[in-house]
This record gives sequence, structure tokens and C-alpha cells, in this order.
Amino acid sequence: MGKHLLTVESLSKRFHSGGRAVAAADALSFHIDAAETLALAGPSGSGKSTVARLLLRLIEPDAGSIAFEGDDWLALQGNALRARRARMQMVFQDPLAAFNPRATVARVLDDPLRIRRIAPRSERPARIAELLERVGLSPNLAGRTVHEVSGGQRQRVAIARAIATKPSLIVLDEAVSALDVSVRGKILELLADLQRTDGIAYLFISHDLGLVRAFAHRVAILDGGRLTEEGDARAVIDAPRSAVGKALVAATPRLHRLTGQDAS
Repeated sequence: MGKHLLTVESLSKRFHSGGRAVAAADALSFHIDAAETLALAGPSGSGKSTVARLLLRLIEPDAGSIAFEGDDWLALQGNALRARRARMQMVFQDPLAAFNPRATVARVLDDPLRIRRIAPRSERPARIAELLERVGLSPNLAGRTVHEVSGGQRQRVAIARAIATKPSLIVLDEAVSALDVSVRGKILELLADLQRTDGIAYLFISHDLGLVRAFAHRVAILDGGRLTEEGDARAVIDAPRSAVGKALVAATPRLHRLTGQDAS
């Protein structure tokens, strides 16, 4: 196999709280290949969202390196970083927090097309309709405000906005955890379809190992900012070696039916 799409090496980030340093990322190393889904799993406070923010350059690491599509990702600044950010997008748990709730769906999708100069103004309404159709929504939703559509529809709009810039990697930070089970399954099917058609890779951040087992190719389990185990998602979840991996499996009751493990 050639070079990885994303390579993270010895990534570290500490925060200071109550006079002491807390490691949110402690010498983390992992990679993601094109059209692959790597899940990052772990209990609350394990550092999952910190890793997402480091990858998106929303915060800067204390040490380590990130290579993305052959670039030294941490060396990019200013216009160069803004231009390359189109290739790495993020979908959050709550799109309402990421969007202006009074903005229309059309405005939400128009922004990346306009800011990235992906399409001239005359072509943008057709592009917006196409994006909505790609994520299983009616173009008629374009005129509605974000808070007028359902949670599942909002998450589809968030995915449409993420794919508008033709990214090679999307970071999904608990992107389906707030949705109803039936809606969640449909969103995961949509993401899998986009991966097949567009070759998009995902970093799938989740505390739910049932979702990870169903959706991810590989899983990396975090605890206290450290990687405790990594490998094929089903193999790791069916027979976790680390204490935190075993605890996560025990905390996901439906996994016992899948894996035949005793909950005791």
C-alpha cells in the first residue's frame, strides 16, 4: 500500500487545570487510508474530541506531526491552510451549534460554495439542489431555516455542507449519537454510500462500540489521551485486550448478543 492519506505521529496536547497539567493527547500515533473509516473510541474525557480539534487545526499541539495528502499539515499557515482545509471537513454532534439556526438551508450550503469559489453565483442554486439530493433531501427544503427541519434532516444538511468542498477526509465527532436509532442507521448508510462513490475517508469519533463495530474498518481505543489498542474493528471489539476496551464493551449491552460475551 502506498502512502497513507493521514499520518499522525507522537501527537501531544496538555491542558492546565487546577494547577496541574492534564494530557488530552499523549504521544498519539495512527493513520487513515483513502476510503477507510477509522473509529476513535473511548470513555468521556479520553481525548477523542481533542484529537478532532487538533486535526482540524482548531487548536495546536504541543508536539508531534500530522501529514495529510502529502503535506506537513502543521506547517501550513494563512491562505495555504485555508485552501487545503477544503479537503478535511468536520460534522459535529449538534448541527444547530455549528449553524446559525436562523439561516436557511440554502444559505448554509451556499457559504462553502461562495467562500471556496467552487461555483459562480448563477450556478449555486443548482449546486445546492444537487447537494440536497445527494444526501437524500428534497431541494424544496432549501428555503427553510435550519431550526425548522428535523434533527436527522439537519445532520444530512451538515453532511451536504461537508461534501460541498469535495473533501478526502471527514471527521465525524459523535455525529449520529444524538439521533433516533432508525434515523442513525439511515445516516450511517448515507455515509457508507458516499464513501463508496466518492472515496471519502472518515475519522469516526464515538463512545458507542455497537456503532463502531457496524460502521468502522478499524478502531483505536483511547484512555487518558493514550492509545490503548488498535486494530480491525470487529476483532478488537469481539476480544478487547485493554481494560478500557473491556469496560467499553461491558457498557454496551447489545454487544453481548453480537459477540456472545458474558456481561459479568
